Formats: sequence, C-alpha cells, structure tokens
Amino acid sequence: MHALQDVDDDAATTVMDRSALPPQSGARMSVAHSEPPRDTIVDAKCGPSRWDRFWSFVGRKADSFLNALREPPLSTLLPPVPPYRSPRETRVSAGTMLGDERWEFLLIELLRAPPRYQRAAREVIKYAVGLRQLGDEAYVDGLVHVVLSRQREDADGTIGIGRLRDILCDMSFSGTLMPALRRLDEEGTIDLLPAHGEVDRNTPSELRAPPTRIRLRALV
Repeated sequence: MHALQDVDDDAATTVMDRSALPPQSGARMSVAHSEPPRDTIVDAKCGPSRWDRFWSFVGRKADSFLNALREPPLSTLLPPVPPYRSPRETRVSAGTMLGDERWEFLLIELLRAPPRYQRAAREVIKYAVGLRQLGDEAYVDGLVHVVLSRQREDADGTIGIGRLRDILCDMSFSGTLMPALRRLDEEGTIDLLPAHGEVDRNTPSELRAPPTRIRLRALV
C-alpha cells in the first residue's frame, strides 16, 4: 500500500491548457484564434461621380417643377377680369383707361417689364403694403415721397409742384397733396419754396408766399 502511494507521488504531474473532459453536450470544443484588427482604408477622393451629381441635380429640378405644378393657378390669385367698356360708353378718348382697366394694364406691363423693374416692383409693393398698415396719412406721405424721389431735378435743384400735380392728378391738391407736402416739410424731408428765393423758416407757414417748388432733402 505504501509502495503504491510512493509511486504515485513520484510521477510527473502534467498540466493541460484545456479541459480534459469533453463538454456534456458531446460537441467538440474549438479554440478561437484571435486576429489582429485590420485597418479600413478609405480613399478621400472616392466621392460621388459626375453621373451621380448630374442625376442628383436632375432630381432636384424635377422636384421644384412638380412643386410649382402643385401651386394654385395664377388666375385664381388675381382679381376678376373687369368687363370691357368701349370709349363711347365711358366717354373718354382712345388710350385713356379708368378704374380697373388701368390696373389690368399694369399687371400685363409687369410681365413685360425688364427684370430690374420687376425686382423694383416687388420692393415697391412691399413698401406700399407697409404704408397701408400705418394709416391713410402715412400712406399719402409715403406716396408723395416716392413720386418726388423718382423725379429729375430742374437746373436749380428743385422740382416744380405742378409736376407732382400732373402725376397724381386724381388726388385732390388742396385736400390731400398739399397737406402731405406740409407734413414732409415739417419733418425735414423736403423744403417747400416760393417761386423766387428761399423760404423763411421764422415766418409762420400760413404767412409765407405760396410754394411752387420742392427741394428734396432725403430720398425715400
């Protein structure tokens, strides 16, 4: 008994790096061999090709075209077409337009206008809408200011009041235009001048000579 124990004690001990017993399921175990990580090389020059950019451009244009088709027709956004009236019915000379016919002509002329005037018309419309929101007096003052800003000055650097009356001939001079001119004069936008000489600011406006000229001091 002791001899057998001595033999067992002297035997070399073997250490195994894996389990000596098979798994309970009976399947063989596999030893996974780890691999070093591999770098993925990305070429910065490998962007969309010219064909890809071309078809992307075509797609964007097609979307814009389809969106335009989805908008309501222009005619639904415009006022009703005014009835035709012959010069004999309106008792006006040929080439003279009154009422809605005048604005219908303006809509057509906007379509025919050069791009720079179409862009200008867009800005003028925005300005006019803003003036309407400020009230009647502010609207008339702004209208007169715009008209004066678009006039060429005479040799003496002034604008004749008669020219303003001719342009805004459908507006009352004494009841609408002259009060607007006096308001613009009081705020320093224009100077109302008599036929000769300069205006005396120390003299009350009701005692001054009637103004016949306008000197524009600030553009719109």
